[in-house]
Amino acid sequence: MLAMSEQTPANAADPQELDHLFMILGGHIYFQTLSAAVRFDLFGLLKREGELTRSEIAEQLGIEEQPARILLLGCTTLKLICKAGSHYSNTDLANRYLVRDEPNSMVPIALWQHFINYRPMSHFYDAIKANQNVGLDEFEGQGDTLYQRLAHSPRLEKIFQDAMESISVQANVLLAEHVDFAGVTHLLDVGGGNSANIQTLANKYPDLRATVFDSPSVCQIALKSIEAAGMSDRLNAVTGDCFRDAFPTDADCILFSHFFTIWSEENNRMLLEKSYAALPPGGRVIVFNMMQWDDENGPLSAAWGSPYFLTLATGEGMLYTAGDYEQWLRDAGFTSVSRQTLPVDHAAIIGVKG
Repeated sequence: MLAMSEQTPANAADPQELDHLFMILGGHIYFQTLSAAVRFDLFGLLKREGELTRSEIAEQLGIEEQPARILLLGCTTLKLICKAGSHYSNTDLANRYLVRDEPNSMVPIALWQHFINYRPMSHFYDAIKANQNVGLDEFEGQGDTLYQRLAHSPRLEKIFQDAMESISVQANVLLAEHVDFAGVTHLLDVGGGNSANIQTLANKYPDLRATVFDSPSVCQIALKSIEAAGMSDRLNAVTGDCFRDAFPTDADCILFSHFFTIWSEENNRMLLEKSYAALPPGGRVIVFNMMQWDDENGPLSAAWGSPYFLTLATGEGMLYTAGDYEQWLRDAGFTSVSRQTLPVDHAAIIGVKG
């Protein structure tokens, strides 16, 4: 039996609990470690070279060896790279998600977090008290939402749209694989961004026509992307304000992809009512999002995304539950409402007009 002085105190902290707490307390530092590595393209370098020593990495990145040592310590501790002897290499996680131009690359998302979201999120406390997006003060220009402010900064708007494309490309694989668009003749993608959504669906459904409905600056980006893809004969982008302008009435399916998280319950209900009015009998509305669990206990993605919508994006959105959307669709008049639970915390809620 241990002597009294050697016994573990009954109230001693569990090391795993402390590690969990330190991950939260040091979140800002750990993110900046990832961000710096991404901006230096450290993971791309190791993907190309396989293994390098610290001195070789410092030389390739054009930095001194001491800061290189600190950066590598952070990345190995975070299990983004691994160290064997004196050589460093990427983990499988980094090779899959942190190398530019890889199919599942999250580099644009990291840059979005760094250049657009990071400083505004320091205002989360004030946003909670005020119930509005006070983090928007970090951006110059006019407008009450991040999207309006970004229109004044082409550089930041491109960083934002690149991140949204990265999210959309990965999420749209889920949408195209799990949600049936057969029989849809004209799809209206409200807030469709740079057209990544409709391009993915049009590639799977050769007879599908689709239109992005978004702001003027975003539609310009979408039209260029559509033209570059050689799909101008079937795809289009139409400028409009989803809250003030009527939806086109020639669509038989309206898609809200990663869109309702932006807005309040009141605004989302209004958009569903507008959709019901614009659709023909048998027409469908599809709400495709990451979802909060119905018991409101997670997942992490909901806790990660919701403060962003309050503090910066609009001051009114969050990740809602699938049950929320189902109720709103029924209240808007859709008689047939169904749920498809998808991987990566996503779901599609589908309403059919009777």
